[in-house]
Amino acid sequence: MTLALPGQEHVPKWLLDDLKKQPKSTTNTSCELRVMGTDEVMTCPVKQSTSVLEIKMFLAMKLGIDPGVMSVVTKQGCSWRIQTDSEEIARKVMVKGIKSFKRERHKWPSPIAIIGTGHAGLRQAMFFLKNKEYNFIVYDRKALVGGTSWIDQANTTSKLQTELGTYHLQYDEDNPVPKNMSTWPSTAELLQHFREVSEEYGIMPYCKMCTNIKEIKIKTGTKQEVQAEMAQRGWATQTYTLTLEPTDGTGDGRGDNIGATGAPCEDVDHSAVIMYPGNLTIPKRCELPGEDTFEGEVSYAIMNDFDYGKVTGKQVAILGHGAFAVENLRTCLEFSCRQAYMVCRRKNLACPRVVSWFINQSVHPISGPLTMKSFLPMYNLLGFDPWTYHSVHANEKRTNVTINQKSRFGIGDVYFVANAMGICEVVEDEIKRVSAQHVHLQSGRKLEAQVILKLYGFNGNFDVDRLMNVKHMMGFWPDEDFRRYLIAEPIGVNATNFGGTSFSPGVRVWVDFGAYFLWYPKDFANVRDSGLMPSHAAEPEYDRPAYVIDARHGTQTIMGVNGATPAIAESHAGLGLVKRQKQLECHPTRKYLEECRLEWEEYGQKLKAGSVSDLCSDFLLVKKAAPRVRRSYHIPPWSSSLPAA
Repeated sequence: MTLALPGQEHVPKWLLDDLKKQPKSTTNTSCELRVMGTDEVMTCPVKQSTSVLEIKMFLAMKLGIDPGVMSVVTKQGCSWRIQTDSEEIARKVMVKGIKSFKRERHKWPSPIAIIGTGHAGLRQAMFFLKNKEYNFIVYDRKALVGGTSWIDQANTTSKLQTELGTYHLQYDEDNPVPKNMSTWPSTAELLQHFREVSEEYGIMPYCKMCTNIKEIKIKTGTKQEVQAEMAQRGWATQTYTLTLEPTDGTGDGRGDNIGATGAPCEDVDHSAVIMYPGNLTIPKRCELPGEDTFEGEVSYAIMNDFDYGKVTGKQVAILGHGAFAVENLRTCLEFSCRQAYMVCRRKNLACPRVVSWFINQSVHPISGPLTMKSFLPMYNLLGFDPWTYHSVHANEKRTNVTINQKSRFGIGDVYFVANAMGICEVVEDEIKRVSAQHVHLQSGRKLEAQVILKLYGFNGNFDVDRLMNVKHMMGFWPDEDFRRYLIAEPIGVNATNFGGTSFSPGVRVWVDFGAYFLWYPKDFANVRDSGLMPSHAAEPEYDRPAYVIDARHGTQTIMGVNGATPAIAESHAGLGLVKRQKQLECHPTRKYLEECRLEWEEYGQKLKAGSVSDLCSDFLLVKKAAPRVRRSYHIPPWSSSLPAA
């Protein structure tokens, strides 16, 4: 391929005219580039007609420098001469004016602050250490690492819905996958995993635990100093002063209990702040009419606020149909509830385990139509047609599909087996009122229940916006400031193709973004000025802070950054293969299907005693999707991706 010029604004007119005159040689060859005065060599694939200027422009784009500072020298006979820009590049040349083919990173005078020791915060620290960046500190108000989602939000009964292969802390191109962990680990397993990996990879010496960040003050220069720096390098010097408040480590993710000890606060300067505030932390609250007359248990079922032993032998009304509602259904069934009703205005799509695994082991995203087709065997067991769901938008022939829903997929086969056996019933209706151990619906139906679990979802915390001084989000950056990086997992589903159902592959991209523009600040102007970045301001009327972005905002940001920053796009080119490798190394095809079959039969046997129908034990019904998937995705019969049904 001919080297592409990054833009024409700095390309001489003579070169553009010359490119139009006559066809150039398209013969493939290579050029050996050597940094003058060093042993560093880079071999670059070129065309026979590639010019010296094209090589200079390529190196300038790669190193973030002016092409005019470089000279290209080649040996001619017994002497050396400088090649002109219009000449064809020689096969072996020396490059003068640079120190290395590796780009020099910006050095910050004060440490980079990372707020949060959850999955993403710890991964950011691991990424820094792997790339020999040691000028950072990680803060958390807790005494132990693990983060809001697993320490605060999750119950002790919670389990990972997606597979371990694409949800583990050392997920990376070079690190090994975890050993001796469950395919769907529990809260306790994951917290232990986070702590062990943090110790093993040397993160803990950089962590300052039991420390709440009470305030962040941004210090800038005078107006004249800012204007001068902006004109010279495109960004102005700023310092971020963090007020550190000692805690006893007992604070929770809701922000109403910091766990402050009352000891004096301390101000510390940092050159940049990266914050991973965790998932949405505040449950959406709704008082039901007549709730005080219910005469049963009512809970939001988070932060271990509810004893699931109280559902044994009881009828449970689960209000909601999102991922956390599906997780609570599993827990209620494991604690032997007699009957579960999932009451919702509209059904959200739930995802079978095999489909989640298939998406997560793919190199390239799975198309919407294929994803929907692979749902069908499970949904057919229930008599549900997923094509009619509110979140599914397809053309008449169903060759193009967009899935757009506010909740992420609830993943798990127990949802399907319980509905197929009659232990669970999905009720699409709205609640009119509550009376003694009954839930009255707008349709006139009355559900008998002794327990109500209100799982309406979660809201973000406006204190995060306050702390990070956010007026609006440009991509993942508050107020277009590359030294403030703020991201929580985008909410909902909005996609036509599906590259994953889990967390770690996305975090691998996020931590790269967070580090890259701190190392190479000049490149951020390309992102900021590209016109590709989505923007989001706080929406108080919907109880939604600025930092809470949706799936479309997140996807558009990643695509925009990759489009505006070729170096990042190049480094991410092989991440699809990494995802597939990790998934299959943890969960080989036949082993994973066998685990799903055993889980299906285990739940079936457990639920059989209270079922209104026979045990639905033929898990091979699900594998009927395999030939269809194979044909649609052009997978050969001998591939390890899917076995023959």
